[in-house]
Amino acid sequence: MIDENNSSIQNPVSLPSMAALLAFELAASHESFARAAKEMGRTPSAVSHAIKELEDSLGVHLFERVGRVIKLTDVGRDYLAAVHKSLTDLRAATRAVQTTRDRNTIRLSALPFFTSVILLPNLNRFHTEHPGFELRLETSNAYADVLNGEADIALRFGADHSAGLECLPLIQVRGQPVASEGYLDGAPALETLEDFNQHTLLFVRQNPSAWQDWYASHGGGRLDAKNAIVFDSVLGALDAVKAGLGIAMSMQPLISAFPGYGDDIFPVFPEAQDRSRHYNFVCRRAALEERKVQVTLQWLREALSSFVSS
Repeated sequence: MIDENNSSIQNPVSLPSMAALLAFELAASHESFARAAKEMGRTPSAVSHAIKELEDSLGVHLFERVGRVIKLTDVGRDYLAAVHKSLTDLRAATRAVQTTRDRNTIRLSALPFFTSVILLPNLNRFHTEHPGFELRLETSNAYADVLNGEADIALRFGADHSAGLECLPLIQVRGQPVASEGYLDGAPALETLEDFNQHTLLFVRQNPSAWQDWYASHGGGRLDAKNAIVFDSVLGALDAVKAGLGIAMSMQPLISAFPGYGDDIFPVFPEAQDRSRHYNFVCRRAALEERKVQVTLQWLREALSSFVSS
């Protein structure tokens, strides 16, 4: 607890700026204003001016200047010892706080569809069960570079075999065509596999082979749709389905959690026969046993448990 009667509070000493102290420490270390300026990303004149203001505020000379050479005075040498110790302690304390923050902060990158139907509905449960952790959701159609620190964890469709990464399957998914009643009422008949070629198919840029993979899993050859519309995300394609613009390739069993499934949109043909595709949990291999990673993995497995058949 802070003692309000402490004389240092009642009669505070005017302290130099952090920039001036850093300039002094670096100039003393390098015995050069120019090298100190380069390390700080400032001009030599700015560093010289900062130290001159520091000397004026203290009322002493910290350096002896002989041409371009600078040397600490005796007072400067004593002051440097105190400044260096204080800055070292401050750096250590800052690192300790940042380490604690990083240890309890989870940066989780996921695709928008997965975020919408799985992560957001389960977010309150995470906060309730793990109040000591801060979960930061980073939703993007682009895959985060986990290996180089863009995220602690990424949830990806498909495997990642990069060295240094751990890729754990979370749930199997299968392609499932979906459409709206409004679209089908005005569209050609859809009774056989080949009939899909007469329809408007909605594609997602990040997974352009989804339709062909599904088609091939049912024994079809080359899919050649009459019309095609490409979207940046699964959510965009599903909104287009609701609007009656065409047929989209969704993913079972996750599509069952999408608002309006079964009412506004519904399956129009059997799901893919190939069950080899997965949503995966990706993290650095060296970080797999960290508590924040294990906590997140367990939370996700519980969130997906209702979709996993026994």
